[in-house]
Amino acid sequence: MTHVTRRLRLTHALLPVSALLALLPVPGVGALSSQELPQTWQERQSFRAGPTPFEPLMEFWYELDAMSELVSMQPLTETIMGREMNLIVIAEDPIVNAQDAIRSGKTIVFVAPSVHGNEVSPKEAFQLVARELVAGDLRHVLEDVIVIGTPLTNPDGGEADRRTNEAGYDMNRDYLKLESQEIHAYVTQVMTEWTPDIHVDGHHGGSDPYVITYQGTLNPAADPQLRAYPYEQIFPRIREAVAAEDYAAFDYSGARTIDGQRGWGSTSVEPRKHHVYTGLTNSIGILLETPRNSRRVMRDGQLAEIPEEERYYHQIRGGVLALGAILEVAAERRDEIRGLTTASRMRAIQAGHAGGGEVVLDYDLVNRGNEPVWMPDEDAPGGYALQEVPVWLRYTPTRTTSRPVGYLLPPAMASVVPLLMDHDIAVYRFRGTAEIDAEVYYATGVRTDSYFQGHYLRSVEVEKEMETVEVAEGWFWVPSAQSMGNLITYLMEPETDDNLITWGWTDHVLEETPESVEEVIEAMLQGRSMSELSEQQREQIQERAQRIMDRRQQVPMMRVMHHQSLPVIRVAPGAGARQNVFWR
Repeated sequence: MTHVTRRLRLTHALLPVSALLALLPVPGVGALSSQELPQTWQERQSFRAGPTPFEPLMEFWYELDAMSELVSMQPLTETIMGREMNLIVIAEDPIVNAQDAIRSGKTIVFVAPSVHGNEVSPKEAFQLVARELVAGDLRHVLEDVIVIGTPLTNPDGGEADRRTNEAGYDMNRDYLKLESQEIHAYVTQVMTEWTPDIHVDGHHGGSDPYVITYQGTLNPAADPQLRAYPYEQIFPRIREAVAAEDYAAFDYSGARTIDGQRGWGSTSVEPRKHHVYTGLTNSIGILLETPRNSRRVMRDGQLAEIPEEERYYHQIRGGVLALGAILEVAAERRDEIRGLTTASRMRAIQAGHAGGGEVVLDYDLVNRGNEPVWMPDEDAPGGYALQEVPVWLRYTPTRTTSRPVGYLLPPAMASVVPLLMDHDIAVYRFRGTAEIDAEVYYATGVRTDSYFQGHYLRSVEVEKEMETVEVAEGWFWVPSAQSMGNLITYLMEPETDDNLITWGWTDHVLEETPESVEEVIEAMLQGRSMSELSEQQREQIQERAQRIMDRRQQVPMMRVMHHQSLPVIRVAPGAGARQNVFWR
């Protein structure tokens, strides 16, 4: 939308200086009212014309920026189709950079709407909330909160009414591999620089008759106090806010059957997803999903049908109420929240330095208790009935391993170093030789589980042995005593469900294990028949095939369990263009 920016600048350039100054609010003089601020495209269309196109969406944000000194914008990246992706900062003080925001002591809330381009209501809700922050009922929040966000996460997908971006990525599965420039910009320019205390990942799903559904970071590898906080302090406030307007809210996502028992359950919780990734990086991650709103739960407990033409408004309203409640809590509890996120970072550092502790490898989804939930019911009035059912929304560890003080990587893993650094993980390189006592993993089985987003997702079966590793100059060292320690162990441990092996970073080192001896023999024969070979040749082929099946491959991530003398120096970022940025 370069032409939108140019048109706005041209219009302003034609105004006299006095007129330009008149557009800007003077502190303490003539504060803006909400009536003076720009309307959204949806408001002008009475919320009945489908999702806001990119051009009027950006016009709203540029106009709000021009009218209010509380709003500023800065470029993050540009999409493949040339659409701008900007970071919006809404702050009472003239704060425009990350360090000033962090030092202010205010809660930093990052709003990331509509990563799936066809899930559109979050980008609408953010506009309305922003206007209330500038000159409405949420104006007081800015005394204690700095809000940052983008107009939408997926500009190309939004314009095409498509889940993925133009490159075909589901970008809410990209937070570990960082292959889309949009999520790469989020992680490297927002998450690791601004270190938001709360992330709000806005989607357009969930289950009726709830106006909004929510989820925090449920993966048990994340800091337990961070995981508990939104359930104890934020989600009850969302429920209160929506109930006051004849709505209901509950946990994402919907009805499901486990072991023959019908209840309510969650989707998977791998850290490739935004609200899970943020928990592993020591922020409070919140997923918001706005259902289609065909029904609403009234204050008297009765269901009311919502006419088709009004449903989009209610979806947007649910997002407004939920985001507003989050911001109210962020303001009221700013010191508590900043203390919580800071302490979680320190706990990660201390756990990595001490070693020991537990790293979660496997976990199971269990019932957190039977609760009253609005369940689909064809025989009930309105198609839903309030039923006491199991709520499968707790993940409990089933297998763990002890936390190392760091990991050794051989030079063959050099290509992963820029990725680690993009995740704000410090990497060191050996400047001399050393003998390091380490736990070495050997892969006894390497499997391809599925094909997803251009990758054959791998998993391994491993054995672990204590060895003295001869480390040469050029090897890498990744200490786990970092604020990103929980993310480091998740990436480096070969048996988690989302690690470097999963996404192919070791494919050049680890070969897939054949399914059987017969498969190996068939590949070795290259179309010939065993009957063509002598008995001795057949025996040799059988032995070679069995050795291939029985071989162990060394996994190129080795665990160091206690502090040792390490001749290392920190790796600095390389020069040149940033990876995954599309240059026109």
